[in-house]
Amino acid sequence: MRNSISIFALAIIIAVGLACSGNFTTANISELKFGTNNKAEPSATTFNTGESIYALAVVSNAPDKPYKLKWRITYEDVKGKGKGEEIGANTVDFEGSKQLWQSFSSPLPGEYKVEATLSDADGKQIDQKSGTLTIKGEAPAVDPSTIEKKR
Repeated sequence: MRNSISIFALAIIIAVGLACSGNFTTANISELKFGTNNKAEPSATTFNTGESIYALAVVSNAPDKPYKLKWRITYEDVKGKGKGEEIGANTVDFEGSKQLWQSFSSPLPGEYKVEATLSDADGKQIDQKSGTLTIKGEAPAVDPSTIEKKR
């Protein structure tokens, strides 16, 4: 019995030591929301074509060391566009817990996906959140003079 307690205690000490010496972090994306301003207040998931859309990620429990937040915006269900086709991406370097935002707009109605991926300074992924939003309205009319005629 005494040997099993010693082995168990040793295992706990090793586990704690590995956790402390490794890249263990409690940093996370605690919230991802959308709105028409950089605070995403009020929060919304439906917007109009051409309207400025802000995605806000709240990074919590992040010690004051370097992190990266990568934003990725893709089409989900937009006429004439492939699902998962990237509209844009951006990476922000920062330190500590923060609220970070990314803005975009689109003239095309449909569903869009926004992903926020939190990584440490070495690029190791820590957390990821995603959400979808809908843009309503009419797609812009095509100007006939800009269409190239084929012979």
